[in-house]
Amino acid sequence: MIPDESEEQRIIRIARALCRSARIDPDAAIDERTRHLLREVYHSPAEGLPAWMAFRASARDFASRYPREIVSSL
Repeated sequence: MIPDESEEQRIIRIARALCRSARIDPDAAIDERTRHLLREVYHSPAEGLPAWMAFRASARDFASRYPREIVSSL
């Protein structure tokens, strides 16, 4: 039996897909194109964070609205 994906892993997977759909490399560092997308407040500067982190809040919202089956292929 395959263990269920954790909610955190699901959010990361969705955030990475959203980042790719914006034509941004998810593993690239946050820059001027992605900084404005950050909705969460970070205690440290955003520099050095991967770009997919800018889509984390949107991914969390998406994950809460749609069942796992909808985004299983992302």
